[in-house]
Amino acid sequence: MFGKTPNAIVGVDLGNHSLKTVRLQRRGNALTLTRVSLVPSHYDPQNHTPPTEHELAALVRSALSTVRASGADVHFVVNSLGGTIRYVDLPRMPLDDLRSALKFNSATHLRQNLENYTFDIGALDEEAAGAFAPASRKGAPAGGKTKALVVGLPNTEAILYYHAARRAGVRPRSLQLAPIALINGLAASDPELFRGDSIALLDLGLLSTSLTILDHGKPHLTRAVPFGGKHLTEYLAQGSSADYARAERAKTQGETDLAQALAQAGANLIHEIRSSINFFEKNTEQAISRVLVAGASARSETLIAALADQSGKVCQPWCPSARLALQLPPEQREMFAAHQAAFATALGVALT
Repeated sequence: MFGKTPNAIVGVDLGNHSLKTVRLQRRGNALTLTRVSLVPSHYDPQNHTPPTEHELAALVRSALSTVRASGADVHFVVNSLGGTIRYVDLPRMPLDDLRSALKFNSATHLRQNLENYTFDIGALDEEAAGAFAPASRKGAPAGGKTKALVVGLPNTEAILYYHAARRAGVRPRSLQLAPIALINGLAASDPELFRGDSIALLDLGLLSTSLTILDHGKPHLTRAVPFGGKHLTEYLAQGSSADYARAERAKTQGETDLAQALAQAGANLIHEIRSSINFFEKNTEQAISRVLVAGASARSETLIAALADQSGKVCQPWCPSARLALQLPPEQREMFAAHQAAFATALGVALT
């Protein structure tokens, strides 16, 4: 009858490069980070072979074992180029009816025909939440439209992730897209910054980069660029005559003799980010105060410096761990300190 707040929450980022997993323990009103895991996915970036359902299940099982996930609520997050995130005006009607309308007629509401997608809808404010109430509830929808968040994922991907989780022995409590997890992570970890400024959230994934702009707590736009850490490494290798392994080390560890080549490799991506920021600022007359950068490539000081220089904004690696107590085993504490920004989406989905 009444929902029980879980004592342990696990967030799993099903990344293409690696699975990042965190375990939060609830102690009173506080959350403590007690376990983290980083499991390589064995994805071959040069042959483009993502893991199968069986392989993904084995990776999930290994990650969950490391963080001692037994008895915890487990939430998953993915960075999907096939996923879609829209902020649109939708009819005021019950959520189940809206999901059905999007499933069978997405072109009308999203101006794009997205067949064989699983959709979810979220309210962007209290007024919108009332607009999507069931028809039997007092204050139910009364016509008109309201602003809403629509998230969609191809059915093939949703089924793959669900069955891999079940094969690993866990029933997932939720599946989120990475930009949504980052929004939730910022709201939970720094509500003053979340509501008090215009912020850009950047997630540097292996195969793509997502940018979300928040205007005083409200998402204004989210866009994905099909350019990620893999492409940075390839451009760097081609432009410097370094092999792939050395280029990868140079990207994350900052080899000084390849710093200029790395900045040039990221030039197109930085241009796309700067264009989106300029578009927002010109149309809203609000200035972005800073860019928070998540993902494994956020370890690159050279890339962060180039982004700051060309965008004219304060740019910093970021992870929503500021309000968490840390009680990690020594070896995990060291690993987490070195890779914090890579755990941002896993923590974000756990904090939702």
